[in-house]
Amino acid sequence: MSKFLNSLLFLAAILAIGLVLSGHKENFELMPDNFPSRLLLDGSYPVKTTGLIDNSNKQQYLLNPVEFTGDYKQATNNKKYWETPCNGEATTPDVCGELYGEKNIEKEAICRPGFDCRRVGFFCSTIN
Repeated sequence: MSKFLNSLLFLAAILAIGLVLSGHKENFELMPDNFPSRLLLDGSYPVKTTGLIDNSNKQQYLLNPVEFTGDYKQATNNKKYWETPCNGEATTPDVCGELYGEKNIEKEAICRPGFDCRRVGFFCSTIN
């Protein structure tokens, strides 16, 4: 058993000496100097000035839509497209309204089924 342990330690020492003498050094920079110069949501939202605004949490809270689904409108706060990236839940309210402007969101057309045919679910059926 000691012969096996001695040979294992000898092999580890050879590998350690070889690693030190190879001169290979690992740099600790993952991607040096590869930072974009534009904002993260630059193509999605219009960019305004890059400064701070005097918003508080009280004003930012009003941006969060609170709608209930218990009425006939069936409104929801689960929006598909937001007008601004600040939906009332940003961590810093002073940056929220100043980096990005509002984007015009076009309302989606609602597809209504025809009522002049026999329907099966949403689709018209030709079977009598």
